[in-house]
Amino acid sequence: MDPADRKDLHGLSRGGVLGAATLAVLVFAWFALDDITTDNSTGFLPEYRVLMAAGVWCVFVASALLRRGSSVLGMTSLVAVAAAAVVASDGVGHIRDGGWSVFWPEYTVILATWLWFLALSVMLLAVGLRTPPPERVGGA
Repeated sequence: MDPADRKDLHGLSRGGVLGAATLAVLVFAWFALDDITTDNSTGFLPEYRVLMAAGVWCVFVASALLRRGSSVLGMTSLVAVAAAAVVASDGVGHIRDGGWSVFWPEYTVILATWLWFLALSVMLLAVGLRTPPPERVGGA
């Protein structure tokens, strides 16, 4: 029996659990982004920490995909996280000359990264739900 096919939690494979956890992380990241982009505060330290934690989680997901042999998904995920980190390195949600715009590079790249991981987590969850249960070995 392949350990990757083993069921862990309520009928989900490890990939399904990874997908469900990623969905939860994405919800918190969305709330942090929403707070940063819609609030007039100047300090968003908790929100930035949530986004950094989400980035670390996404790197973990990418490395798990690479370890399982999903090189295209893993490398795309790493590139997405790296791009989001680069464009957000000077901060997200600050007012520039000319006011607000949703088409600034950091918003566009971060939204694309968020959407990528949303699609990836749904795929992982769907595959995790469809993975057949392992065959029983022995007489039980």
